[in-house]
Amino acid sequence: MGKIHTVIESDVLVVGGAGAGVMSAVRSSQAGASVTLVSKGKVGKSGNTIMIGGGFGIDGDGAREIVGMGDANPEYTREAAFKKLVYSGFFLGDQRLQKAFVDFGPYGVRDCLEWVKHAGQLFFYNARGCSWRTSGAAFGNTVKQGIKEHPEIAVYEDVLIAELLKKGDAVCGVLGIDIYTGEFIQFNAKAVILATGGFQPFSIKNSHSDMTGDGIGLALRAGARAVDMEFLLFIGTILEPVYARGSILPFLFSIPALFSLRPRMRDLDGEELVFPPDDKYKVGPTNGKVNKLLMAEFYGRGIYKKMKKYGNAFYYDYSAYSDDDIRQAFLNYAESQSQLHRRGWYNGTDLVRLGEDIIGNGKRLKVTFGNEYSMGGVVVEPDFSTGVPGLYAAGEVSGGTFGAFRSGDGLTEMLAHGYAAGRSAAEYAASHEQLAADDGEEKAEKILEPFRRTSGLSPVEARRVLEKICDEGFDFYRDGERLARAYDEIVKLRKNLKDLYVPGEDRRYNLEWINAEQVKNLAICAEIGIYGALNRRESRGTHLRADYPEVNNRDYLFNHTAALEGEKILYGKQTPRADYLPPVKENYPGVVDFLAAQVL
Repeated sequence: MGKIHTVIESDVLVVGGAGAGVMSAVRSSQAGASVTLVSKGKVGKSGNTIMIGGGFGIDGDGAREIVGMGDANPEYTREAAFKKLVYSGFFLGDQRLQKAFVDFGPYGVRDCLEWVKHAGQLFFYNARGCSWRTSGAAFGNTVKQGIKEHPEIAVYEDVLIAELLKKGDAVCGVLGIDIYTGEFIQFNAKAVILATGGFQPFSIKNSHSDMTGDGIGLALRAGARAVDMEFLLFIGTILEPVYARGSILPFLFSIPALFSLRPRMRDLDGEELVFPPDDKYKVGPTNGKVNKLLMAEFYGRGIYKKMKKYGNAFYYDYSAYSDDDIRQAFLNYAESQSQLHRRGWYNGTDLVRLGEDIIGNGKRLKVTFGNEYSMGGVVVEPDFSTGVPGLYAAGEVSGGTFGAFRSGDGLTEMLAHGYAAGRSAAEYAASHEQLAADDGEEKAEKILEPFRRTSGLSPVEARRVLEKICDEGFDFYRDGERLARAYDEIVKLRKNLKDLYVPGEDRRYNLEWINAEQVKNLAICAEIGIYGALNRRESRGTHLRADYPEVNNRDYLFNHTAALEGEKILYGKQTPRADYLPPVKENYPGVVDFLAAQVL
């Protein structure tokens, strides 16, 4: 076999070990396919799964009729849930996919809640919001239960998928690297489902560090397209103290039902950043996520004015409260989280220590807007096929469901997409023969090239440079000058990636080599995203332009798309699918004006 050490065969191959991957694998197996699941880390403990900080929900009709929750809010109908997705996405979403989210979400949630019961995990139900609250650990244990109940699914963990394999135009497998041995594994399959998550090209993100856009890069190199890559969701994230950096606690502290103290937001000079106390910006139990966008816009205006001086940073100021008030609030919050997290802690952060450190820092918490989620991804059809025969994509790796802003729940997306994609891939596999890949050895040879160089660019340094470019020019509040500079720099960096160098010969748990594979995917995603942001001369959803604040529906109601031709990126535009609700045609002075008029 040459460079390939092992060959594994199955009808369907799923790449990804979180909600979308496990649900896809289970559904494919239930449809009669032989299934293999491959995860870059441990199933239920890799990617963003372990960082889940809140809840997930569905519409009230689905909650009652499919999940069996008789007290679910009757006002939150399927039609209301669908309309929320369409309008909150600023009409850039594919309405067929938005309908699939609403239609399949309850079935995915129903099956997930069965795993919850069998695994003995805690999920707290809110009838008014038609939602459930849990933790990343609990959801991780839940998806592991899903796999446990289907031992016929072959599972390979700690395997990095480096390339998709093809026969002609069709995908027929993947080439993986065993992270611990460095050996190549070829997985042959009639259908492949990518469930690898999104991309987060910044130094500060409130998620796991391996959200490197692997699935998007793989799909592009196989002939698929990407869409909406300029839209990235940012929320309040701890910057300091360093031990809590990346935590989403600041966003959770902004929810009155969770945390009792109301801070004032201030820039680093102490000037207050104001969120207008106007009822037109008030969110309800089924559209609370809109607060993420309102906060980014209202506080972002002041942060942007001093961006050159301080960067993306501001304070949560609790100086209106006494030391004892702050201590008690953190003790109360710790107690409220004790059923879902280690007592006194939240996802690795000691809450009592954090409260004391806030008191010691002049009653201030240093915060940034950190990257939580990427709306863009692989273009898919309602059956989650990608246009490349044999290739499917589910979850955050795909684009089109949320358009310019994710008002739905990422966890619901995982379950809904996996529920539909697994069945679709199994049906495809049942009607197609296994093709023999004709590019496995050639791609393995190319992946080993960094070992053959005697000098060159360090993959770890390339990742650091990429994050610096995005931090400075592609963050949550943008302008043409910084975007143009970032675009020039990312194009230059991606060209230099051909000179990546990995010292030595040992492939076992070689972090430089792992980074070499990941950074090429992240760089493609970043370049496409920056291009879209630079050329979208308006504000829309999470794309906030200081120099173009208007929501310009007359000129920019389109999606940016991208494809690869060799190493060259080919850009295009497409009109969003509006099969059910007509888009709003008039312009709005800003994102918050659109939200107030059309969503809230």
